[in-house]
Amino acid sequence: MISFRSHRFASLALLAALAPSLARAADIALDNVSLPTSDVSKLTFKHIEFKDANISAEEATKLFSGALPRDAVADMLGKLKAARVTANEAVMTSDKPGSVVFRDFNGEGVDQGAIAHLSLGGIDADIPGDTGGSAVTLKSQAVTIDGVRIQHLAEAIRSGEPAAISVRITHAAWSGFDMSTPDKNTPAGADGGNLIRIHLNSAEAEQSFDGDAPGKSSFVANGLSIAMPKASQAGATLTALGYDKVEATLKFSGAYQAANRTFTLDDYSIDFAKLGSIGLSGRFGGIDKAAFGSDVAARTAAVQAAEVQALTLKLVNAGALDKAVALTALSKNQAPDAVRAEWSMIAAQAPMLAPNIPAAATLSRGLLKFIANGKSLTLALAAKAPAPKLAELQEMKDPALISARFDVTAEADGAAPPLAAPISAPASAQMTAPPPAPAPNAPAQKLTGAAAWGALVGNTITGKDSDGLPLSEFYAPSGAVKQLDDDETATGKWILRGENVCFIFPGEKQETCYKLEVAGDVATFIDEDGDGKRYTILKGNAKNL
Repeated sequence: MISFRSHRFASLALLAALAPSLARAADIALDNVSLPTSDVSKLTFKHIEFKDANISAEEATKLFSGALPRDAVADMLGKLKAARVTANEAVMTSDKPGSVVFRDFNGEGVDQGAIAHLSLGGIDADIPGDTGGSAVTLKSQAVTIDGVRIQHLAEAIRSGEPAAISVRITHAAWSGFDMSTPDKNTPAGADGGNLIRIHLNSAEAEQSFDGDAPGKSSFVANGLSIAMPKASQAGATLTALGYDKVEATLKFSGAYQAANRTFTLDDYSIDFAKLGSIGLSGRFGGIDKAAFGSDVAARTAAVQAAEVQALTLKLVNAGALDKAVALTALSKNQAPDAVRAEWSMIAAQAPMLAPNIPAAATLSRGLLKFIANGKSLTLALAAKAPAPKLAELQEMKDPALISARFDVTAEADGAAPPLAAPISAPASAQMTAPPPAPAPNAPAQKLTGAAAWGALVGNTITGKDSDGLPLSEFYAPSGAVKQLDDDETATGKWILRGENVCFIFPGEKQETCYKLEVAGDVATFIDEDGDGKRYTILKGNAKNL
């Protein structure tokens, strides 16, 4: 039977054992203290409180004094525990003008670099410009974060290397912000000012973990808008397109599976209001967990060793293509149809300009359908075994070598345009046929540049050469030009260079280039001196060249 005396002795022994930890569980309040964050910056608290902290008031005072050596600060922050840490205001300052103010900080469940729940009432920043001009300003709404884990905090403080810190969270929500920053290329006194204004309605992020490795991740930013100064080039472009700002929604979702070392990118997209969207998805293999760690060198090496197994890019048009066509037509004083014809001609040339890239013909057909129908375009790459590593692809300078490592597809909504009719051409340079030349009774709309050349490829011109002798030339889609000059024949090559078409024949050392205009069935070739010669356009290979 245990005596009362023995029981009392045991109780006293237990209290003695617990006394050090009980004594260190303290409530601490400090006023007007600062925490150095670098050699030239500090974070100053008007009032900060620790609830049930495992450090004493004396230790807390030393921590915020700036007098402790780096190792001591690392040890104390690395072991700090508290039920709650609150501060009504904290101000970040440095040796440069300006400040960042954090309002209503509240951290719950602080435990050696982990914080169960963290919230900020808001953030206000005001940083003057380098020359005393317009400032960078930020006014942020509330931020809440759950499941914060700051890994390797003590090591980073000791080494002075912030990059060694890795921060992970399970959930974060941001109630938005407003930010302005000056556009350096626009004078402050310009009409409407020179500030770029950025707004965000809200953002949310979630992440799960399998031990130290990440699992599923997602992020969405709603109501992101950017308004450029009206006097800036970008602002003028937006005005010409009928917008006063760009509005978008950003999304990201993906998952890492540590068991098979793969990362699946489900969605990485930007959806622009009234314009369209750009989306990327993919699959990557051979990814070690070190890719998500704090060791910068190991992280870089793991990313470089990742295999690119599949990538898909999807473009959805909701007005952007039409706006771009209209703006280009306005800047070049052309009709919108002429601009589309010019873009189609450039797309149609891809197989000829890159005959050693089999995927060029596939991409050409997809682009032609997208330009004609303006709906959506999906480009997909599927790696051929063995899947190339990212480091290998970065070392490849020749696009043909990169293309050879993937099976490429290009799909676009809508029917193929007339330009996409198949043409008999060498296998290495198969392409789609250009639109036929305008009929003689059609309105003589003048075409220039690539659009004009599109009216000639696959057709024949006939007229007189500079000596007044009969001249005919057939321009094959393969890039060949077949000439009949009086009674002599020759075969050369043609290529578009910007707005000019250039020719070279056997025995010539350099190309001869011309500006080109087409109106109805008449083609005018203008040389570098501005002199022009007119020829009649005949459909097809009318002279059997």
